[in-house]
Formats: sequence, structure tokens, C-alpha cells
Amino acid sequence: MPTIIRKWVLSAAGILILIMAAYGVYNVAARMPENGAETQHNDMQAMNKTVEQEAHSDHGSKSEHNQSEVKADVDYHGGEVTIELKDIKENPVNQLEVNHEKLMHFIVVSRDLKQYYHFHPQKAGSGLFKVQHKLAPGSYRSFVDIKPKTKAYAVAPVNLQVGNGKTKSPELTPDSKFTKTVSGYQLSMSPSSFKAGEPVTLSFKVKNGHPEPYLGARGHVVILNHTGEKYVHVHPVSDTETVFETKFEEPGLYKLWAEFKLKGKVITYPFIVNVKR
Repeated sequence: MPTIIRKWVLSAAGILILIMAAYGVYNVAARMPENGAETQHNDMQAMNKTVEQEAHSDHGSKSEHNQSEVKADVDYHGGEVTIELKDIKENPVNQLEVNHEKLMHFIVVSRDLKQYYHFHPQKAGSGLFKVQHKLAPGSYRSFVDIKPKTKAYAVAPVNLQVGNGKTKSPELTPDSKFTKTVSGYQLSMSPSSFKAGEPVTLSFKVKNGHPEPYLGARGHVVILNHTGEKYVHVHPVSDTETVFETKFEEPGLYKLWAEFKLKGKVITYPFIVNVKR
């Protein structure tokens, strides 16, 4: 092959290689923003889903959160309840997250599970919260429901004695019907059967009313086992429905209190359920 033709062929081949290499770089660069945008979109979807789950999930005295770094002491005197929060070094705990519009939800239940109160104590000092309410003499269990910003916490029952009165242990009889009328409003709960260890969806319907937003949700459900030791506070799965998802870990009798706001008034409906194996 003549020398001049060979040089021309080699030059053409070199130019072709450069063109192909440049196209490859361009193609990769063109794809990168698309892939990056898709990854960012997926990350945002995952984050939003996590936030939504946290907003509507239940919380309480679960076994996986046993290592609590905050201790709550409760005292009653002269119609006033005082709650003191301390960490494991006996330092006051002040950094709390707002949870459903309040820093603290404080549940008090008589030992026989007949009396139920849901308070929102006000901060009264370093690590101190107080609420005014006259309780009848007797024995109670209380539950300090908070979300510390930087410390692990699990809601645990705190015994509360008022005066010298003694309260009997619970004598629970499961409800056979799950429709009740309180303050003129009829409410129905489903399902009517429950099995331990399986997720359950609690659905509530008010016959002659429509639940209003209450503490950042369409309702609240508090559940205790028959001894009043295991506590769960459940919120609706969405902002528009009175549907709650939870799980009864063990078989036995449970009492739940469903709270709904109807025409500006908070009404509490108690139910006793039998959870089977």
C-alpha cells in the first residue's frame, strides 16, 4: 500500500476513535443528572414515608425500648399532680419534642381500670410538670407519655397513691357488643374478634356525628392489658380517617379507651376485648 494512503487510513481511524470516545463521555454525562434526580426522588419518597409512619404509629411500653434513659416520678398532693423527669445521672430532663401538640400526655387510670383521665401537664420548672385535678382516694397507675429529644425513653407504669383509699384489682368482662352511646353519640368499633401477635385494624364510626381534629389527629386510642402494666397509645393511620393499626402481643383481656372530639367536646368510649391465641 502506498505510504500516503496508509497515513490517510491511520489518520481516519484515529479521528473515528476520538469521535467515539467523545460520544461515550457525552452519553454518560447526559445520563448522570437523570439518574441523580431519580435517586433523589426515591430518597425523598422513603423519607416522607418514614415521617408519615412515625406520625401515625403507636407507641408505648414495648419490649424493644426497655433501655429508658429517663425516669418519671409522680406525686399527688392537695389536688395537684407533680411529674419530675430525671436522667440516669439524676439530672433534670428538659429537652422534649412536641408530640401531637403537647410536650406531655399524662394518662391516669384507677387500679380497677374503671376511672380514666388524659391530662396535659404544664411545665413548672426544670424537669417539672404540674396539673391540677382532684382525684378520689385510691390506687392508680399513671403513664407519662413524652418524647425526649436526645434520650431513649419507654413509657412505664408509675404507681400513684391518693389518700388512704385502696382500689381493688380489675375484674374485667369482655364486651359482647362493640356499639356504645356516650353523651348522646353512638359509636361502633370493629372488628369484634382479636388474635394475639397479629396486626389488627381498629375502625370506629360515629352514627350521628363526625370526629373533629383533636391534638393533631382524628382521635386517640389508649390500650392497657388486664394488669394495667402494658401501655399503648395509638393514632389514626391518616389525617382524615378514624382507623387505627396496632397489635396485641399476648392473649388475654385488654381495656381500651377511644377518644374523639365531637362538636367541640372530647368524648371517651371504653371497650373491653378478649384477645385469643
